[in-house]
Amino acid sequence: MTNDPRKPKWAQRAAGADEASGAAPPYRKRRRWLAPLLILVAVAAVAAYLVLGREDALTGADPETAAPAEPAEAREVVMQVLSTELHEVEAGELRETTRITGSLDPANKLEIPAEVAGRVDEVTLQPGDPVEQGQVLVRIDIETLTNQLEQQRASAEATRAQLELAQSEYERTQSLVNRGVASVSTLDSQAAQVRQLEANLAVQERQVANAEQSLEKATITAPFAGTVSERAVDPGTYVSPGTPLMTIVDLSSLTLEGVVPVIYAPRIRVGQTGEVSVDGLGDQVFTGTVDRVSPVAKAGTRMLPIYATVENSNSTLRGGMFASGVLILDAAEDAIGIPVAALREDDEGQYVLKVEGDQVVRQPVEVARTWDGGQVYQVTSGLAAGDVIVASALERLDPGTTITVIGN
Repeated sequence: MTNDPRKPKWAQRAAGADEASGAAPPYRKRRRWLAPLLILVAVAAVAAYLVLGREDALTGADPETAAPAEPAEAREVVMQVLSTELHEVEAGELRETTRITGSLDPANKLEIPAEVAGRVDEVTLQPGDPVEQGQVLVRIDIETLTNQLEQQRASAEATRAQLELAQSEYERTQSLVNRGVASVSTLDSQAAQVRQLEANLAVQERQVANAEQSLEKATITAPFAGTVSERAVDPGTYVSPGTPLMTIVDLSSLTLEGVVPVIYAPRIRVGQTGEVSVDGLGDQVFTGTVDRVSPVAKAGTRMLPIYATVENSNSTLRGGMFASGVLILDAAEDAIGIPVAALREDDEGQYVLKVEGDQVVRQPVEVARTWDGGQVYQVTSGLAAGDVIVASALERLDPGTTITVIGN
């Protein structure tokens, strides 16, 4: 390098020394560290911006306008409660029930048999026809039975005439014997004849009575009002005593032959009522009353048969329908019940969470007993009709908590 006459000598010597050693000038060494430093500063600035922008996106706040966050202890806890998790207290009937299932059969059902032998002359009704009490159903060989009755009556009348004659002769002979004109043997013979005729007349009078009964039984009438459910014979059929003729049923009331678990036997009494629903009739509910209780459970089932009468004044029900329902074992009128999950307990005793405004408060209660198979508690004090309580076991909901109800 040519010396610059404008530089001082010491500068020229330093430059010459640098050129001789091949080292870079000092100012170039400082510029080599400046570029990495600027890159690090830029990277840090970008990272800070991204972090701050992410927090603002999560909180939804504008970094320039967002207010400083409140301290954690200053925030008010508000819990959301579904309307289905609340229960409005009301007074009503509380029940203890058990399920009952079974089939319905007509309370009055009669299969009418023939009581006399003969040919069927007339059948007046078909299955499904209504029938009134005393209405004629079947007639059996009326003409033949009438002729038999007339013959029996004629025979009895002839025997009665013979008896009257024999009695008159006996009285005359007795008068002659008393005067010594007739023998005693003749009197004894006539007395025996009288007794024989009296016996014959008694038999014939019984035959007349039987013939009258047969003629009466040849006309079959309905013993009660109802409906024909089955017809077993047609005109011209020959029947003998005991042959089924027709079946009639009374559907004004039916008998539910159901079963209940035998463990409820001590609590079942005649006169208890139940609510019965029947397959195919939707939500219709019928009332049944227990009439009879079997003294013995069915073998191998531990189920106790009971018999309840179900009223059917509108003839909606039919025999053979399957019914199910509940038998009311015990009941309490005008009582307050709460769901089991609503009751809580702490060191101070039993309580519920009662809604007052937008908060829940601790409300002490007294419980008498459970109903409906342990699903309902009967509360005797602490609550009144119209109070609203929390009915679900919400573990994180404590007395004094502010709530908001959703799903109204």
